[in-house]
Amino acid sequence: MVAAGLGLLPWMVYLAASLPASAQASHWPAAWVGLDALEAAGLAATGVLLRRGDARYCLTAIATSALLVTDAWFDVTTAPAGSGLLESAAMALFAELPTAAACAALAWHGLRRLQASSSDRLGPVRILVIGSGGREHALARALARDSDVAQLHAAPGNPGIAGLAELHGVNHADPVAVADLAAWLRADLVVVGPEAPLVAGVADAVRSAGVSCFGPGQDAAMVEGSKSFAKDVMTAAGIPTARARTCRDVSEVGAALDEFGPPYVVKADGLAAGKGVVVTSDRQAAIRHAAAVGPVVIEEFLDGPEVSIFAVADGTTAVALLPAQDYKRAHDGDQGPNTGGMGAYAPLPWAPAGLAEETMETVVEPALAELRRRGTPFSGLLYTGLCLTAAGLRVVEFNARFGDPETQVVLDRLATPLGGLLRAAADGDLAGAPAPKWEPGSAVSVVIAAEGYPAAPVGGDAIEGLEAAESVPGAYVLQAGTSTGSGGELTSAGGRVLNVVGTGDSLGQARSAAYQAAGLIRMRGGWFRRDIAERPAAGTTASGL
Repeated sequence: MVAAGLGLLPWMVYLAASLPASAQASHWPAAWVGLDALEAAGLAATGVLLRRGDARYCLTAIATSALLVTDAWFDVTTAPAGSGLLESAAMALFAELPTAAACAALAWHGLRRLQASSSDRLGPVRILVIGSGGREHALARALARDSDVAQLHAAPGNPGIAGLAELHGVNHADPVAVADLAAWLRADLVVVGPEAPLVAGVADAVRSAGVSCFGPGQDAAMVEGSKSFAKDVMTAAGIPTARARTCRDVSEVGAALDEFGPPYVVKADGLAAGKGVVVTSDRQAAIRHAAAVGPVVIEEFLDGPEVSIFAVADGTTAVALLPAQDYKRAHDGDQGPNTGGMGAYAPLPWAPAGLAEETMETVVEPALAELRRRGTPFSGLLYTGLCLTAAGLRVVEFNARFGDPETQVVLDRLATPLGGLLRAAADGDLAGAPAPKWEPGSAVSVVIAAEGYPAAPVGGDAIEGLEAAESVPGAYVLQAGTSTGSGGELTSAGGRVLNVVGTGDSLGQARSAAYQAAGLIRMRGGWFRRDIAERPAAGTTASGL
């Protein structure tokens, strides 16, 4: 821009010397030279301000664009017939108008970045959160703390979310019902929490209704909806991951088990609410699981600590959130069956420096590029489950949404207003949004599960002691599998019932707060792991994700 502005100086000298005097004001040499001088000043000022990162370049770019268009119009309308008109038209078409368009585009891009760069850019908005679990309670809590969120709604929500948002009894996996609700509420943003609505196409329906939505469309959500599809994306994008085979009958299962050997890793190809994975040294158990869940993906076992990294994406740009570690096995010492997750903590004091950056470069960005190449850009939250093996990081799985229970601790540490970040991703403005900032200290989440979970969870038990738990300094409770009894009392709805979150200046303090609070909650048959964040980095084996 500066060079273009300076380049006009010789042209102005030529005009001043060559243009004849005229009684018509628009032909005065002073008028033409003055107009070009203003254009030169505008281009130079825009370049200088742009280089300095001064947002006022948007104003100078707009003014310069208007001057260039005016100059082109005068050139053409006042030029003499014949060669003079042709020269003026050529000047307008090939110099002035393209430069004006470039200035206008630069100004538009700058204004969009200004809009996205401020946490106040969101303005008072109405947000609808889809889902009913602990993840959605964590999302609602973070959004409720965002001063720009004027109204918060949830569908269907749970009793805990009811304290933060207005609930709506809508089937959250019904695309038409969710889109109709969003339109009726005049929502500015819909945030889809669980995987089932995404795979059902809820985000597509919401966008078709003219409402911004944080969450990938149905086709892109297949990175979670089908393990084999996710593996295909990883392979095509050159992403490091475990060797795998998709199996659809008993003979294929047996051959894959023999190829990879024990421990056997057998994953349901479709959605299984976090419980479709079996990791076992018992070959018959692996075969039984494969027969029970239908098509499966059988993988080589990966040995190493697991890490969850969330990336907020707008289809092209992505930013990493705080790495976390969760615990999938049901019992202490990483024993028992896989679950949806029994606890998590963040940040990871032991994680290699630059882990998030490496994951973005070698995993997230190639995956987004491959999905764009296929015509299914991913906008939403791309969850990457990693195994840090001796040979380097390996991707165990992709999810198409915030992980549960990692979301509970990651959002606890987020200092950046959540509403603006999610809206920027939903609207394709992530490149101009500020980088997420984080609160110091740590967070630990402990899941309290119902009797019989995960095989046959029991519901309907009264829950008591929440007030006492939340009186513990640094602790609070997020509800997941809860409901309201006939007398208005809080009861369990089975599965993972509560997330008890502890925070503190250190991981030890956060863990102490979480367990002190969890010990004050009473629920018949309720239980929880007692070793969450006890030995950071030991974690669970990543192939058990």
